[in-house]
Amino acid sequence: MLNTLLRTQQPLQKKTRNLSNIGLLALVVGTSGITGCATNPVTGKSELSLVSESWELKTGAQQYLPARQSQGGDYVADPEVQAYVQQVGSKLAAVSDRSLPYEFAVINNSTPNAWALPGGKIAINRGLLTALDSEAELAAVLGHEIVHAAAKHSAQSVQRGALLQAAVLVTGVATADSDYGEVAAIGAGAGAALINSKYGRDAERESDLYGMNYMSRAGYNPNGAVELQQTFVELKDNKQPDFLRGLFASHPPSQERLVANRAHANTLPAGGVEGRSRYRQVMQRLVETQPAYEAYDEARQAVADNRFKAARRMLEQAIDLEPREGQFFALLGDIDAEEQAFTAADAAYDRAISLNPDFFYAHLRGGILNEKRGRIAKAKNQLNRSLQLLETAQAYNALGSIAEREGNLEEAENLYAKAAADSGTTGQAALTSLVTLRSQENPQSLIDLRWGTGLNNTVLVEISNTTPRTLLGINLQIRVTDLKGNVNVYPQRVGGTPASRALQIDTRLNAGTGRVAVNVLSIDSVTL
Repeated sequence: MLNTLLRTQQPLQKKTRNLSNIGLLALVVGTSGITGCATNPVTGKSELSLVSESWELKTGAQQYLPARQSQGGDYVADPEVQAYVQQVGSKLAAVSDRSLPYEFAVINNSTPNAWALPGGKIAINRGLLTALDSEAELAAVLGHEIVHAAAKHSAQSVQRGALLQAAVLVTGVATADSDYGEVAAIGAGAGAALINSKYGRDAERESDLYGMNYMSRAGYNPNGAVELQQTFVELKDNKQPDFLRGLFASHPPSQERLVANRAHANTLPAGGVEGRSRYRQVMQRLVETQPAYEAYDEARQAVADNRFKAARRMLEQAIDLEPREGQFFALLGDIDAEEQAFTAADAAYDRAISLNPDFFYAHLRGGILNEKRGRIAKAKNQLNRSLQLLETAQAYNALGSIAEREGNLEEAENLYAKAAADSGTTGQAALTSLVTLRSQENPQSLIDLRWGTGLNNTVLVEISNTTPRTLLGINLQIRVTDLKGNVNVYPQRVGGTPASRALQIDTRLNAGTGRVAVNVLSIDSVTL
């Protein structure tokens, strides 16, 4: 029989979360508190409420920034647009049925969309603003989203189980398909799932009707919601692709909703602000520069297709039309970096940061570039700033490489471990770096050993690789102590063990009646 070596190890395997819905619900309500039945502040109905207001507020606050960052960041080229949307949203929030810390942001994304997170965190995309025609229509969109937050529609989806898996992703599971490039955004999965969830028919009807009530209370013409729904139905019938993958994915329009909105508008006081001229005035620059963003979107696709010359031409056109847009310069930096024009790339990223210092992407890309160029101080500043805005595996991995280079091995391990939360290419590279680092610093922590003696008193050893990587060149030390206390030490080399596999070897060393101990001295290398 093999005797088991008893010692504590730190496992490297990435743990999977394969919990039942019941277990996940317990986790959600366990951290938020079970509140039982409660009166819905918007509808006045008594409803089962397993998710507390504190959970809503905490979740919304935690997810608002990463959700916006991963979709393009805030639109800042024309600050008047942000201020205007906040002004209209605040007027509606002031007359809503629930007091929340409402916030309103315009996201720099061409996809027509709007969304609300729990706790009153609301956003509308640049691409939807250019499709509207009046302040009343904007009020209809924002009022609709206010109701989603005020009536706890996202929280209801969570407690029904539809979003339970996403609700626990805030603990640190990565997503590799953010809306801004192939960025592994760690911990952004919950917000993305909440934003992209499809509300039920009742929730959509409530948001339409109560949103129109808020419009009327705030002095807007509720027919703006009718006109908006009419436009959406026509766009849906015409199968407009941008709307189909944006707003319509989570807020599907229908003729039924249009009829209901028109009937409800007739029950509200007539008149009210439409604000067409004011809306067009504020949105004038956004509309005029729309071709620049269309060229930019085409340039992004060209970069994805490795058509860099074409992408550069499109970006030059975009910059001519809108020289204040940081995203254009960040993509130009990507092209320069791909073509190994590193000085030009660094300058482009710096220009992007100067135009929008609160968007993560140029900080991240510039930091990675400067880490590779050995410009460590600047790389650290850029990478750490990117992490303040959005946690990504790329930033953690690059900072881990810097820490390892500087001899801060414990810090490097922690950083690689955070990057390894990503299941994509960057996370896998970080995991290899983490295993390699531990193989050098504490090789025995990677291997479980069992040993004993066979029929001929030869020493048998079982080597269990606890890592998800193949370990090559495992060098053991076998100590045999005889009855007189004399110690003989023997080296033993094992070619390698595959990931998460065990290997049994007969050392052919005769232990006699002595005591045996086996230790791992070193590991030559780590490979996939």
